[in-house]
Amino acid sequence: MYKNNINSHPMNSGIVHIETPKTALFADLVFACLFMCLLVMMPTLSVAAPNINSYDNQVAQLTKNLSADNAKIRAIEKSIATLDRKTLGLRKRLRKERTGSRTEINKAKRDIKRQTNEIQRLQIAIRLIEKDILLTARDTQRSKEYYKSLNPFKRQLEAGTHKDKIKQNKRNTAQMRVEKTTLTAESNAIKAERKSAEKQLLAIGKKQQNEDVDPKLQSILDQQKRKTKSIAKLRKTVRKNKSQLLALKSKRKHLLDQINLANSAPAPAAIRSNLQEPVSQQVASQTQPEFSSYVFAISGELASNIEDTLQLKSWVESYEATYIQAHWNGFEDNADNLSTDHFKQQFEERLSAIHPDANIILIGHGRGGGAAIEAATEVASKLNRAIEFLAVIDPIGDSNLRANIVYNNTSSQCVTPKSNSENDDRIINTEYAQCIKDAQRRKITSNIKHFYNRWQKDSEGPLDYHRQIAIIDNNGQNISVPTATGRFTTSSAIESDQKRVFVGEGKDAHIALLAQASKALPKLLLKHLR
Repeated sequence: MYKNNINSHPMNSGIVHIETPKTALFADLVFACLFMCLLVMMPTLSVAAPNINSYDNQVAQLTKNLSADNAKIRAIEKSIATLDRKTLGLRKRLRKERTGSRTEINKAKRDIKRQTNEIQRLQIAIRLIEKDILLTARDTQRSKEYYKSLNPFKRQLEAGTHKDKIKQNKRNTAQMRVEKTTLTAESNAIKAERKSAEKQLLAIGKKQQNEDVDPKLQSILDQQKRKTKSIAKLRKTVRKNKSQLLALKSKRKHLLDQINLANSAPAPAAIRSNLQEPVSQQVASQTQPEFSSYVFAISGELASNIEDTLQLKSWVESYEATYIQAHWNGFEDNADNLSTDHFKQQFEERLSAIHPDANIILIGHGRGGGAAIEAATEVASKLNRAIEFLAVIDPIGDSNLRANIVYNNTSSQCVTPKSNSENDDRIINTEYAQCIKDAQRRKITSNIKHFYNRWQKDSEGPLDYHRQIAIIDNNGQNISVPTATGRFTTSSAIESDQKRVFVGEGKDAHIALLAQASKALPKLLLKHLR
């Protein structure tokens, strides 16, 4: 019978819509569904509000704690810097005092030596006088015996001479005794002076020992040690709070997304289905690097573990950074690999897994320096990754030649030059010189922010360390030319510090540069780790 109902019909006033029972039933069902959805979602919304407030309170508290801890860290760093200045001043004063003490000790030793020599001279003079007294007494005794042995007539004739001789011997003996007494007194006086000088030397020695263990300096060093431990503990707390803050923000974001989707979605099922992928992507996009900086220390062939000299690991890790040790031919010391290809492949894998916001720092020595340069200019540049700091110490390329890393000769590698002036050696050296002439210097690419380079020409490390080698020029003349420099071409945007270091012949300059770097690198790395 409903089929006979007319849904609408034209009239003079317009079109009139008449609801049928089927239409009314559908409207009632839609209204019921919406009402049920509202009933289901109301508990969620009512619970979510206090949860968000709780998250906000926790985030605010953690942020406050982080600010307080960072303020404490800055205050401790400032106090450590003040203690460093005090330590420097105290050490200067102690050095000055020790220099004065050494001067006094040397003067006291010289005085004691002079006094000892003078005492020995006086003792020899006293012994000679005593010997002369004995000889005079013996002469007197013999004269008396001779005089007694004479007959009365001769005795009468020589009586005057005998008496004069006896008197003269007595005068000489008395005079020598007076001289002996004077020398003895002088010797005793010098002995007293020497004893006083020895006491003074002993006192100066004790004073110097006390200066070596200066209580004020030791107190400052103890304070520095305590503050260093305190700042390490605070940094650990900051790292933990940052992780908690990141987790809370992620949870709050997740809950807020649920609320927003619940307000716009027709049903709770839509919340679950629409939220899974976007929220995970948003949380992933907000993650921060696990460590603020990653420091790669790359050893070469001559120093297979540069950390033994650098001693940077614990210091770097105290700044919430990670310290990774590697070798020029791989992250594991693999003697079978004779090139840097394996290292670059492994470095690319590790670099790809590191958060793009983390600072990358490369330190290399010898072949490790060459590998670090290749990793920064080839691998990192290809991945569009910035290198915060690149430090190379006496870098070496293939065949242990400096020329094969400083110069980028794509056609062939340079040969090893010889230091002798024989004909065969000059021919080889000519090939080496021509190789450098034909090649272009390797450019340190613009993805490297800071570049630190030190090299030497005093001893073997690179096989082409010689300052000059003999070659044959185009006219057949024997001439001397310099070997490859250690200076690289750099982009204008790079902050570069390149210098040749003069260590001196007869010394292991290749290793000496590493020891010098162990003192310079902490100061240079400080601003890149904070």
